Amino acid sequence: MNKIQREKISKSRTGKPSNFLGHTQTKQAKDKIGTKSLGRIKSEKVRKKISIGNLGQKRTEESRKNMGGKNHWNWKGGITEESQKCRNSFEYKIWDNAVFARDNFTCQKYGTRGGDLHAHHILNFSSYPDLRLDINNGITLSKKAHKEFHKKYGNKNNTMEQLLEFLNK
Repeated sequence: MNKIQREKISKSRTGKPSNFLGHTQTKQAKDKIGTKSLGRIKSEKVRKKISIGNLGQKRTEESRKNMGGKNHWNWKGGITEESQKCRNSFEYKIWDNAVFARDNFTCQKYGTRGGDLHAHHILNFSSYPDLRLDINNGITLSKKAHKEFHKKYGNKNNTMEQLLEFLNK
């Protein structure tokens, strides 16, 4: 195959996944490749740009530690909200799964089992911090039902009456 043919093939394959994605090479193929350079050979111009880009870069454990927390360029003073910390906690994930298990992983509005489920707080997450992880303050809804509920009743000051009305319609 000549250079022109390879360029045409390369151009036609740009942006498409490789035919060999997910395949491994045989021992015979690896031996055949040997010490040859894998991938494309970079031009002098590209290699120079990479070299300039890497100047002064430290790739040590110490430098990685120094890029976290207060030293990170995007640090905003530790302003993660309490609600976000709670929702990302291990205890919250346990609560989520306990609500799903109690409801047999079934949407209480549509009766569909499995899929994209949401554990909905019956009494507001923000208004009742003591009930955030109470299993009796949760109900399993599908993503669709959860969106419908909050579209109709909003995200604040939700009540048990609103939920009962929503489930019975």
